[in-house]
Parts: sequence; C-alpha cells; structure tokens
Amino acid sequence: MNKILDIIKRIFVHNWKMKVGAVAFAFILWSFMIASTDPYMSKTFESIPVTYTAADELKQNNLTTTVPLSDLLKTAEVTASAPTSALQYLNENMLQASIDLSNIKTPGEYTLQVDVKPLLEKCNITKVNPSSVTVVVEEIVSKEVPVEVKLAGTEKDWLYYGEPVLSETYVTVTGAQSNVENVAKAVCTVDIDEAKESVKGSYKVTYVNDKGEEVGNNLFSGVPSVIVEIPVYQKKSVTIDTAAIQTTTTGLADGYKITGVSVEPASVDLAGELETLEAIGSVTLEPIELDNASGDMIVEASVKLPDGVIAAVPAKVQVQLTIAQPEEKRTYSAVKIAYKNLADGAKAKIDPENIDVEVLGTEEAFQSFSASKLKPFVDLSGLTKGVHENVQVKFENEPDLGVKVAASPATVTVTIS
Repeated sequence: MNKILDIIKRIFVHNWKMKVGAVAFAFILWSFMIASTDPYMSKTFESIPVTYTAADELKQNNLTTTVPLSDLLKTAEVTASAPTSALQYLNENMLQASIDLSNIKTPGEYTLQVDVKPLLEKCNITKVNPSSVTVVVEEIVSKEVPVEVKLAGTEKDWLYYGEPVLSETYVTVTGAQSNVENVAKAVCTVDIDEAKESVKGSYKVTYVNDKGEEVGNNLFSGVPSVIVEIPVYQKKSVTIDTAAIQTTTTGLADGYKITGVSVEPASVDLAGELETLEAIGSVTLEPIELDNASGDMIVEASVKLPDGVIAAVPAKVQVQLTIAQPEEKRTYSAVKIAYKNLADGAKAKIDPENIDVEVLGTEEAFQSFSASKLKPFVDLSGLTKGVHENVQVKFENEPDLGVKVAASPATVTVTIS
C-alpha cells in the first residue's frame, strides 16, 4: 500500500511545473477551440426607446421636470455583444432602456444614467450613447391667467363681430415653477372665415408669455379648453338725426340756444337681426348735458340704440354745437340820411330823405345799442351834376355797432345841382 502511494506521489511531484503548464495549455487550447466555434460578436442598435421609471413618485412629491420626460431623451444608441449563435436573434425589442427617477426627492439638477437590460442570455451591453441625461426638477405650482380670444380668418365688411363671451375668463395653469411663472395668458383661436351668424363652441387654449410666444414646456391645466361665443350680426348704415340733438341737449346758459349742429361721422353702422334693421332709417344720440354753455362746443355723445339693435359702430360720435343767444329784429323808422364828399359849391337832394332801418341782434347786443348810433349816409365822391340813381346807403361805424343793420330801401336817388 505504501509503495502505491509513493508511486502516485512521484507522478505528481516529479516535473510538476511542466505538468501544471501542460494543464494550463490544454485549458487555453480548449477555450480557443470553443471560441473559434461560437465567438462573441457586437451589434449596434441606433434607436432604442428610453422609458422613465418612478415618474408617478416624482409627482407624488410635488415635483416635475422643467422639460417633459418625452422630450428629454427619447432614444439611445446601444451596442451589445453576444455569441454569434445568439446574436442573430437579438433585436430592438429585446433591449430595454430606462432612466430611474426614484432617487429624486428635492428640486435641483440631476444627471441620471441610462440603464439598458438585455432580454437575451449571454448578452452584454458594451456601449450606450448617450449614457446619461441631465434633468432639472422643480416644484409643481399653479396660478390663474386670463383667457384671450383671437379671431382667425377674414372679417366681412357687412357683418358685425361682437365681443367674445367666455365660459371661463381665467384658467389655472399648473407645472414646473419657472414654466408657470413664464405664462402671461391663455389664448384660444376662433375661425370666423365662414361665419355668417353667431359662432359658439369649445376651443383649446394655448399658453403664451408676455411677448406672445407660445409656452409649452411641461404645462397642464384643469381646463384645457373654454366655451366661446362670438356674436355675429348683419350691419346697416344709417344717418344721425341732428335735429333731435337740439331738443335733447340741456345745460345752456340763460338766453342761449343751439343754432347749429354737425356730427362726425354723420352716419353709423347698426348691428342686429336683418328684419329689425330694415325698419330703421336713422338714429338719435343719448341726451347731451352741458354746464351753463354760452359758446360753441365739441362734445362726445353715445348713439342711442333702437330696440332690437345689438350695437352701433362707432358707439360714440363727435358733436359740434354752435351756441349763441337768439337774435331779434327791431325796426327804426324815418331815420334821416346824410351825405359825404359833395363837391364844393354843389347842392344835393336825396330821395327819399328818410329811411327805415332794420336792426338784427341779440338781447345782450341791444342793451348797449341805441337809435342815436344809427347814422346812415351816402358817399357822393366822384358824382357830378345830375341825377344819380341807386346810390348805396351806408352806415357809419357799422362793424363796431354790435348789431346787423339794413336800410330800407337800400338805395336812394341823389340829384346834384
């Protein structure tokens, strides 16, 4: 028994280094043979979809990314290696790329690795491009913003488009803090190109900043659309009744009245149902109230809408009022006519010698006027001996009298001898 053990011992101990080397060489040779028959090869997939895990947990912590996850990183390029015999079965559906958000608990900037798991045995992931993505995480906040309606299409001249009526004048926008703070208002667009009557419908809103640029980064709202009604009516042009303005204007100073009225524009467009408009020929203005007015004025007045009329365009007009004291006429009889510039040595006879004078002026003007100021005369300059008909009767200081004067008759016959 001992001899057998000695023999075995000598076998393993004698030249043991050579024997270990032989075993190692045999193993390498065996591995080479195996690899030669089914070697590892690589394959690259350019567009492996990237998913995000624990996104719900992020929202539960009242957090969100400033950019939608779908816009952060949609696909990645993945290189995988596997035995040749298995690689032929490897396809895009057998590679799962994901980014884990579960470790994000507070706002900040994070660099997250793209993790790719193969669904094939003996498959190794050797390269991922990009291998990571940077995300900015902020708190979720909300605020109310006003809703504005924009009309798209061409407005027709013969139609009136009223102010939009909204079911919601404000909507709540929610999202990442910096994105929400950038929102100035919500805008919905209504196409009126084909509208011939009032339009009503539900319209989606878009969010814009104070420059009018659309803001779409990771925003969501409880009211993504609003109901909008655009009143659309027929139009008809009618004139403004200026005569009625004199009777409806109040606040004139004592002794004054409106002597003239002009309106700019002289006509307005009325909006309403066609059968209502057909019966209307003109419109009046709302009563004008003045404050002890004693001179010409320009005021703004609103158009008075007839029953059934929706609106007037323009709704207000400029009214120019000529305001003065009423004039009265007085007649002064048998006023003697004088003459001027008679040639030396000549004599003149005026026929008739006396005339009636009609004086037109306000009550205020007559307070400083008297008959003694009436001094009619004829100018005989250049007239020679003989009978001269139709000589004009004039008045001294006529521009300064403060009244209007007229001779009756206006001309006389003058005989010079």
